Amino acid sequence: MPRIYAFHKPRGVLSSSVSEAGATPLVDVLPEPYRRWFAVGRLDKNSEGLILLCDDARLAQRLMDPGGAAKVYEVTVEGFPAEDALAPFRAGGTILDGRALRPIAIERIGKAPRGGTRYRVTLSEGVNREIRRLFRGIGHRVRRLVRVAVGPVALGDLAPGAGRELSKDEADALVQALRTASA
Repeated sequence: MPRIYAFHKPRGVLSSSVSEAGATPLVDVLPEPYRRWFAVGRLDKNSEGLILLCDDARLAQRLMDPGGAAKVYEVTVEGFPAEDALAPFRAGGTILDGRALRPIAIERIGKAPRGGTRYRVTLSEGVNREIRRLFRGIGHRVRRLVRVAVGPVALGDLAPGAGRELSKDEADALVQALRTASA
């Protein structure tokens, strides 16, 4: 069974292994044993949250494939987007980077400090900076974006910069979620 490491990527850290414009690359903040593992997906420098790393390149690729493990985010945006502005995202077919996006689950979870709105957003595929670009397209800048789950694996109470290896049961549940998603 492949080994999988769950890590809480802090804001300001790049998901890549190469530094850009002085930002810290992920490899520099990971514990030594996990630095050569394969990252499952990316989070931009201004985002934080759950990054999975896997010692099996094929499994890491399957986890990133569209329709693989759903990724769940808690997002804080400026202002109060109208529900009808979110309807096209929920329906699917929004064009981004020349391709039609799959439907996105967007649930309003409350007001945010300083006049914003909080959402739970679930993606079944990932396009570069998709959530930020979609909200910006309807006139609402994303102030905070945190990935809180990948499939059945939740960020939980992991502090920024902390990580843990998944138990066998958690890794099995993740692989099973992939099988169910692709069936």
